[in-house]
Amino acid sequence: MTTSIEVIKPGDVRTRTEIRAVFGGSPQGGICPADDNVSLYSDPDVGERNGYYDGWLAEEDELGPIFEYTGAGKNGDQTFDGVAGTGNRSILRHAEQGRALRVFTRVGKVPGSGTKTHRYLGAFTLDPLQPYVWRRVHGEDRQDRNVVVFRLRPEEDLQPAQQDVIPVAGETTAEFVPFQLVTAAIFQSEPATSGALPLPKQRVRKRGSTRAAAPNAETSGSFVVPEAFSTKLSLRAATAATVAVRREAELTQAYKAHLDAAGHRTGAFQIKVKGLTSTLRTDLYDATDHVLYEAKGSSSREDVRMALGQVLDYGRYVTSPEHAGEPRRVILLPAAPPPDMYALLDRYEVGVVYRGDDGRFVGDLTR
Repeated sequence: MTTSIEVIKPGDVRTRTEIRAVFGGSPQGGICPADDNVSLYSDPDVGERNGYYDGWLAEEDELGPIFEYTGAGKNGDQTFDGVAGTGNRSILRHAEQGRALRVFTRVGKVPGSGTKTHRYLGAFTLDPLQPYVWRRVHGEDRQDRNVVVFRLRPEEDLQPAQQDVIPVAGETTAEFVPFQLVTAAIFQSEPATSGALPLPKQRVRKRGSTRAAAPNAETSGSFVVPEAFSTKLSLRAATAATVAVRREAELTQAYKAHLDAAGHRTGAFQIKVKGLTSTLRTDLYDATDHVLYEAKGSSSREDVRMALGQVLDYGRYVTSPEHAGEPRRVILLPAAPPPDMYALLDRYEVGVVYRGDDGRFVGDLTR
Protein backbone atom coordinates (compact mmCIF):
# COMPACT_ATOMS: atom_id res chain seq x y z
CA MET A 1 0.00 0.00 0.00
CA THR A 2 1.34 3.40 -0.95
CA THR A 3 0.52 6.66 0.80
CA SER A 4 -0.29 9.56 -1.47
CA ILE A 5 1.46 12.83 -0.75
CA GLU A 6 -0.61 15.92 -1.40
CA VAL A 7 0.82 18.36 -3.89
CA ILE A 8 0.10 22.05 -3.39
CA LYS A 9 0.30 23.96 -6.66
CA PRO A 10 0.40 27.73 -7.26
CA GLY A 11 -3.12 29.08 -6.95
CA ASP A 12 -4.28 26.42 -4.47
CA VAL A 13 -5.95 27.68 -1.30
CA ARG A 14 -5.18 25.84 1.94
CA THR A 15 -5.27 26.30 5.70
CA ARG A 16 -1.99 26.60 7.55
CA THR A 17 -2.48 23.11 8.98
CA GLU A 18 -2.76 21.70 5.48
CA ILE A 19 0.28 23.69 4.34
CA ARG A 20 2.35 22.48 7.28
CA ALA A 21 1.49 18.88 6.46
CA VAL A 22 3.23 19.33 3.10
CA PHE A 23 5.94 21.96 3.66
CA GLY A 24 6.42 21.96 7.44
CA GLY A 25 7.02 25.08 9.48
CA SER A 26 5.55 26.75 12.53
CA PRO A 27 1.79 27.01 13.24
CA GLN A 28 2.17 30.76 13.70
CA GLY A 29 4.28 33.66 12.53
CA GLY A 30 5.01 35.10 9.11
CA ILE A 31 8.39 33.43 8.43
CA CYS A 32 8.37 29.69 9.12
CA PRO A 33 11.56 27.69 8.45
CA ALA A 34 11.42 23.90 8.06
CA ASP A 35 13.87 21.24 6.90
CA ASP A 36 13.60 21.93 3.16
CA ASN A 37 11.45 25.07 3.00
CA VAL A 38 10.90 28.49 4.45
CA SER A 39 7.20 29.29 4.26
CA LEU A 40 6.47 33.01 4.00
CA TYR A 41 2.97 34.12 4.95
CA SER A 42 1.74 37.50 3.80
CA ASP A 43 -1.37 39.17 5.17
CA PRO A 44 -2.39 42.30 3.21
CA ASP A 45 -4.39 43.74 6.11
CA VAL A 46 -1.58 43.32 8.62
CA GLY A 47 0.96 44.76 6.20
CA GLU A 48 -1.10 47.84 5.46
CA ARG A 49 -1.61 48.49 9.18
CA ASN A 50 2.14 48.29 9.70
CA GLY A 51 3.00 50.63 6.85
CA TYR A 52 4.01 48.30 4.02
CA TYR A 53 2.71 46.17 1.16
CA ASP A 54 3.92 42.74 0.11
CA GLY A 55 3.38 41.86 -3.52
CA TRP A 56 4.58 41.90 -7.09
CA LEU A 57 6.14 45.02 -8.54
CA ALA A 58 4.31 46.06 -11.69
CA GLU A 59 7.65 47.08 -13.20
CA GLU A 60 9.84 44.18 -14.34
CA ASP A 61 13.56 44.40 -14.96
CA GLU A 62 15.87 42.45 -17.27
CA LEU A 63 15.48 39.29 -15.16
CA GLY A 64 11.70 39.45 -15.02
CA PRO A 65 9.20 39.95 -12.19
CA ILE A 66 10.02 40.71 -8.55
CA PHE A 67 7.94 39.94 -5.47
CA GLU A 68 8.65 42.14 -2.44
CA TYR A 69 8.27 40.53 0.98
CA THR A 70 8.76 42.52 4.18
CA GLY A 71 10.75 40.91 6.96
CA ALA A 72 9.79 40.05 10.54
CA GLY A 73 9.31 42.58 13.32
CA LYS A 74 6.21 44.71 13.91
CA ASN A 75 7.74 47.23 16.29
CA GLY A 76 10.93 49.23 15.95
CA ASP A 77 13.65 48.68 13.38
CA GLN A 78 13.87 45.21 11.89
CA THR A 79 17.14 43.32 12.18
CA PHE A 80 19.14 40.26 11.15
CA ASP A 81 20.66 39.95 14.63
CA GLY A 82 19.74 37.86 17.65
CA VAL A 83 16.42 36.17 18.30
CA ALA A 84 14.49 39.01 16.65
CA GLY A 85 16.39 38.43 13.41
CA THR A 86 15.97 34.65 13.26
CA GLY A 87 13.28 34.70 10.58
CA ASN A 88 15.04 37.29 8.47
CA ARG A 89 18.28 35.29 8.61
CA SER A 90 16.43 32.17 7.47
CA ILE A 91 15.39 34.00 4.30
CA LEU A 92 18.85 35.45 3.76
CA ARG A 93 20.48 32.03 4.16
CA HIS A 94 17.89 29.90 2.39
CA ALA A 95 20.12 29.00 -0.57
CA GLU A 96 23.15 27.84 1.41
CA GLN A 97 20.85 25.84 3.70
CA GLY A 98 19.11 24.16 0.77
CA ARG A 99 15.67 25.58 1.50
CA ALA A 100 13.09 26.82 -0.98
CA LEU A 101 11.17 30.02 -0.25
CA ARG A 102 7.43 29.35 -0.57
CA VAL A 103 5.09 32.33 -0.48
CA PHE A 104 1.47 32.29 0.66
CA THR A 105 -0.99 35.17 0.88
CA ARG A 106 -4.06 35.26 3.12
CA VAL A 107 -7.33 35.18 1.20
CA GLY A 108 -10.05 34.60 3.80
CA LYS A 109 -11.36 32.10 6.34
CA VAL A 110 -12.91 28.67 6.30
CA PRO A 111 -16.71 29.20 6.21
CA GLY A 112 -18.20 29.05 9.69
CA SER A 113 -14.85 29.26 11.49
CA GLY A 114 -12.03 31.62 12.31
CA THR A 115 -9.43 29.50 10.52
CA LYS A 116 -7.54 31.54 7.94
CA THR A 117 -6.95 30.33 4.41
CA HIS A 118 -3.90 31.11 2.27
CA ARG A 119 -3.29 31.00 -1.47
CA TYR A 120 0.01 29.49 -2.60
CA LEU A 121 1.91 31.80 -4.95
CA GLY A 122 4.83 29.49 -5.68
CA ALA A 123 8.52 28.85 -5.00
CA PHE A 124 10.97 31.75 -4.99
CA THR A 125 14.63 32.55 -4.44
CA LEU A 126 16.33 35.77 -3.39
CA ASP A 127 17.32 38.13 -6.19
CA PRO A 128 21.09 37.60 -6.60
CA LEU A 129 21.70 41.17 -7.74
CA GLN A 130 19.98 42.93 -4.85
CA PRO A 131 18.63 40.43 -2.30
CA TYR A 132 16.93 43.06 -0.18
CA VAL A 133 16.63 46.77 0.47
CA TRP A 134 16.06 48.83 3.58
CA ARG A 135 12.91 50.91 3.61
CA ARG A 136 11.52 53.56 5.95
CA VAL A 137 7.87 52.99 6.84
CA HIS A 138 5.30 54.47 9.21
CA GLY A 139 4.21 51.65 11.50
CA GLU A 140 0.90 50.85 13.13
CA ASP A 141 1.88 53.07 16.08
CA ARG A 142 2.68 55.86 13.58
CA GLN A 143 6.35 55.70 14.54
CA ASP A 144 8.91 55.66 11.75
CA ARG A 145 11.03 52.53 11.54
CA ASN A 146 13.37 50.71 9.16
CA VAL A 147 12.22 47.43 7.64
CA VAL A 148 14.00 44.96 5.42
CA VAL A 149 12.23 44.26 2.14
CA PHE A 150 13.33 41.05 0.45
CA ARG A 151 13.33 40.94 -3.34
CA LEU A 152 12.16 37.50 -4.46
CA ARG A 153 12.44 35.96 -7.92
CA PRO A 154 10.03 33.20 -8.95
CA GLU A 155 11.58 29.77 -9.47
CA GLU A 156 8.67 28.87 -11.73
CA ASP A 157 7.13 30.63 -14.70
CA LEU A 158 4.45 32.28 -12.57
CA GLN A 159 1.82 34.69 -13.84
CA PRO A 160 1.30 37.37 -11.17
CA ALA A 161 -2.36 37.84 -10.26
CA GLN A 162 -3.55 41.43 -10.36
CA GLN A 163 -4.73 41.33 -6.74
CA ASP A 164 -1.19 40.47 -5.67
CA VAL A 165 0.43 43.51 -7.35
CA ILE A 166 1.52 46.30 -5.00
CA PRO A 167 -0.74 49.37 -5.32
CA VAL A 168 0.71 52.16 -7.42
CA ALA A 169 1.73 55.40 -5.76
CA GLY A 170 -1.08 57.93 -5.83
CA GLU A 171 1.37 60.81 -5.78
CA THR A 172 5.08 61.42 -6.10
CA THR A 173 6.85 61.73 -2.75
CA ALA A 174 10.47 62.10 -1.70
CA GLU A 175 11.29 61.51 1.94
CA PHE A 176 14.57 62.21 3.70
CA VAL A 177 15.51 59.01 5.56
CA PRO A 178 18.47 57.74 7.60
CA PHE A 179 21.41 56.38 5.62
CA GLN A 180 21.49 52.59 5.36
CA LEU A 181 23.39 50.62 2.78
CA VAL A 182 22.55 47.06 1.86
CA THR A 183 26.20 46.19 1.56
CA ALA A 184 27.21 48.19 4.64
CA ALA A 185 28.27 45.22 6.78
CA ILE A 186 30.34 43.25 4.27
CA PHE A 187 33.41 44.48 6.14
CA GLN A 188 32.36 42.93 9.45
CA SER A 189 34.26 39.87 10.63
CA GLU A 190 31.25 37.74 11.56
CA PRO A 191 29.18 36.80 8.52
CA ALA A 192 25.46 36.19 8.83
CA THR A 193 25.64 34.05 5.75
CA SER A 194 27.76 32.74 2.96
CA GLY A 195 27.13 30.69 -0.10
CA ALA A 196 25.27 31.23 -3.33
CA LEU A 197 22.06 32.91 -4.33
CA PRO A 198 20.88 31.12 -7.48
CA LEU A 199 19.42 33.04 -10.34
CA PRO A 200 15.78 32.28 -11.21
CA LYS A 201 15.99 29.31 -13.56
CA GLN A 202 13.50 30.19 -16.26
CA ARG A 203 14.49 33.85 -16.36
CA VAL A 204 18.15 33.07 -16.87
CA ARG A 205 17.37 30.90 -19.88
CA LYS A 206 15.28 33.64 -21.46
CA ARG A 207 17.25 36.75 -20.65
CA GLY A 208 20.52 36.16 -18.87
CA SER A 209 22.56 38.73 -17.01
CA THR A 210 26.01 40.25 -17.05
CA ARG A 211 25.96 41.38 -13.44
CA ALA A 212 27.10 39.55 -10.35
CA ALA A 213 25.27 39.08 -7.10
CA ALA A 214 25.48 41.94 -4.62
CA PRO A 215 26.88 41.29 -1.15
CA ASN A 216 24.32 41.64 1.63
CA ALA A 217 24.06 43.89 4.61
CA GLU A 218 24.76 42.29 7.98
CA THR A 219 27.31 40.02 6.31
CA SER A 220 31.00 39.89 5.62
CA GLY A 221 30.66 37.40 2.81
CA SER A 222 29.72 37.98 -0.78
CA PHE A 223 27.26 36.01 -2.83
CA VAL A 224 28.45 34.44 -6.05
CA VAL A 225 26.55 33.03 -8.98
CA PRO A 226 26.52 29.20 -8.96
CA GLU A 227 28.70 27.33 -11.45
CA ALA A 228 25.58 26.08 -13.25
CA PHE A 229 25.06 29.55 -14.64
CA SER A 230 28.63 30.09 -15.85
CA THR A 231 27.46 30.02 -19.46
CA LYS A 232 25.48 33.19 -18.80
CA LEU A 233 27.81 34.96 -16.41
CA SER A 234 31.56 34.45 -16.67
CA LEU A 235 33.62 34.12 -13.53
CA ARG A 236 35.71 37.09 -14.59
CA ALA A 237 32.63 39.29 -15.01
CA ALA A 238 31.15 38.06 -11.73
CA THR A 239 34.38 38.76 -9.86
CA ALA A 240 34.71 42.23 -11.37
CA ALA A 241 31.13 43.14 -10.52
CA THR A 242 31.46 41.84 -6.96
CA VAL A 243 34.62 43.89 -6.45
CA ALA A 244 32.81 46.95 -7.83
CA VAL A 245 29.92 46.47 -5.39
CA ARG A 246 32.33 46.17 -2.47
CA ARG A 247 34.16 49.29 -3.58
CA GLU A 248 30.93 51.22 -3.91
CA ALA A 249 29.84 50.23 -0.40
CA GLU A 250 33.19 51.08 1.15
CA LEU A 251 33.49 54.31 -0.83
CA THR A 252 30.01 55.53 0.13
CA GLN A 253 30.60 54.71 3.79
CA ALA A 254 33.97 56.44 3.76
CA TYR A 255 32.62 59.63 2.22
CA LYS A 256 29.64 59.64 4.55
CA ALA A 257 32.06 59.36 7.50
CA HIS A 258 34.04 62.25 6.00
CA LEU A 259 30.92 64.42 5.74
CA ASP A 260 29.81 63.48 9.24
CA ALA A 261 33.25 64.36 10.64
CA ALA A 262 32.93 67.77 8.98
CA GLY A 263 29.68 68.34 10.89
CA HIS A 264 27.34 67.71 7.98
CA ARG A 265 23.96 66.04 8.34
CA THR A 266 23.71 63.08 5.97
CA GLY A 267 21.06 60.61 4.91
CA ALA A 268 19.31 59.44 1.77
CA PHE A 269 16.05 59.97 -0.07
CA GLN A 270 13.31 57.40 -0.48
CA ILE A 271 11.28 58.23 -3.58
CA LYS A 272 7.87 57.02 -4.71
CA VAL A 273 6.84 58.07 -8.22
CA LYS A 274 3.17 58.53 -9.05
CA GLY A 275 1.81 55.62 -11.06
CA LEU A 276 4.67 53.24 -10.17
CA THR A 277 4.85 50.46 -7.58
CA SER A 278 8.62 50.42 -7.07
CA THR A 279 10.48 52.57 -4.55
CA LEU A 280 13.69 54.41 -5.43
CA ARG A 281 16.44 55.13 -2.92
CA THR A 282 19.39 57.45 -3.44
CA ASP A 283 22.93 56.60 -2.37
CA LEU A 284 23.85 59.59 -0.20
CA TYR A 285 22.48 63.07 0.49
CA ASP A 286 24.25 65.91 2.27
CA ALA A 287 21.41 67.83 3.94
CA THR A 288 23.75 70.56 5.15
CA ASP A 289 24.89 71.66 1.69
CA HIS A 290 21.95 70.23 -0.33
CA VAL A 291 24.10 67.87 -2.40
CA LEU A 292 22.95 64.57 -3.88
CA TYR A 293 25.60 61.90 -4.47
CA GLU A 294 25.45 58.81 -6.68
CA ALA A 295 28.29 56.39 -6.01
CA LYS A 296 29.81 53.77 -8.25
CA GLY A 297 32.36 51.07 -7.54
CA SER A 298 34.41 51.74 -10.64
CA SER A 299 35.32 54.80 -12.67
CA SER A 300 34.75 53.23 -16.05
CA ARG A 301 32.96 55.10 -18.81
CA GLU A 302 29.96 52.79 -18.43
CA ASP A 303 29.63 53.43 -14.70
CA VAL A 304 30.08 57.18 -15.08
CA ARG A 305 27.28 57.24 -17.65
CA MET A 306 25.06 55.16 -15.40
CA ALA A 307 25.75 57.38 -12.39
CA LEU A 308 25.01 60.47 -14.49
CA GLY A 309 21.61 59.15 -15.52
CA GLN A 310 20.70 58.12 -11.99
CA VAL A 311 21.71 61.36 -10.30
CA LEU A 312 19.85 63.42 -12.92
CA ASP A 313 16.77 61.27 -12.44
CA TYR A 314 16.75 61.24 -8.63
CA GLY A 315 17.67 64.89 -8.31
CA ARG A 316 14.34 65.97 -9.84
CA TYR A 317 12.52 64.78 -6.74
CA VAL A 318 14.86 65.89 -3.95
CA THR A 319 13.69 68.97 -2.08
CA SER A 320 14.64 70.58 1.20
CA PRO A 321 12.83 73.16 3.36
CA GLU A 322 16.21 74.71 4.16
CA HIS A 323 17.38 75.05 0.55
CA ALA A 324 15.81 76.48 -2.58
CA GLY A 325 15.66 74.57 -5.82
CA GLU A 326 17.05 71.19 -6.78
CA PRO A 327 20.22 69.85 -5.12
CA ARG A 328 23.65 70.01 -6.59
CA ARG A 329 24.35 66.67 -8.26
CA VAL A 330 27.67 64.89 -7.78
CA ILE A 331 28.94 61.42 -8.68
CA LEU A 332 31.28 59.67 -6.25
CA LEU A 333 34.00 57.47 -7.74
CA PRO A 334 36.93 55.36 -6.45
CA ALA A 335 39.36 56.99 -8.91
CA ALA A 336 39.46 59.73 -11.53
CA PRO A 337 37.15 59.11 -14.49
CA PRO A 338 38.32 59.14 -18.14
CA PRO A 339 39.34 62.74 -18.99
CA ASP A 340 36.62 63.33 -21.59
CA MET A 341 33.94 62.40 -19.06
CA TYR A 342 34.49 65.73 -17.33
CA ALA A 343 33.15 67.52 -20.40
CA LEU A 344 30.05 65.32 -20.36
CA LEU A 345 29.46 65.93 -16.65
CA ASP A 346 30.00 69.68 -17.07
CA ARG A 347 27.37 69.76 -19.81
CA TYR A 348 24.78 68.58 -17.27
CA GLU A 349 26.25 70.57 -14.36
CA VAL A 350 27.15 67.42 -12.46
CA GLY A 351 30.23 67.43 -10.27
CA VAL A 352 32.61 64.58 -9.46
CA VAL A 353 34.40 63.57 -6.28
CA TYR A 354 36.91 60.74 -6.39
CA ARG A 355 39.45 59.18 -4.07
CA GLY A 356 43.07 59.95 -4.89
CA ASP A 357 46.06 57.67 -4.53
CA ASP A 358 46.71 59.09 -1.06
CA GLY A 359 43.18 58.21 0.09
CA ARG A 360 41.98 61.80 0.15
CA PHE A 361 38.89 62.88 -1.74
CA VAL A 362 39.60 65.03 -4.78
CA GLY A 363 36.88 67.56 -5.52
CA ASP A 364 35.67 67.38 -1.91
CA LEU A 365 32.87 69.92 -1.48
CA THR A 366 33.43 70.42 2.27
CA ARG A 367 36.66 72.34 1.76
